[in-house]
Amino acid sequence: MRRLVFAIALLAVASAGISASFAAVHQARTLTFAERFAPALPLMVNH
Repeated sequence: MRRLVFAIALLAVASAGISASFAAVHQARTLTFAERFAPALPLMVNH
């Protein structure tokens, strides 16, 4: 009985985490090349 309760709780936590990660991916916007690499560009120019 304890195993069943533990398995159900684990499944609930896992499904909540998966749905949260899908929501975060859905809301994230794609960055342009300049936005993604702008912090590294001055470092590459100085070397």
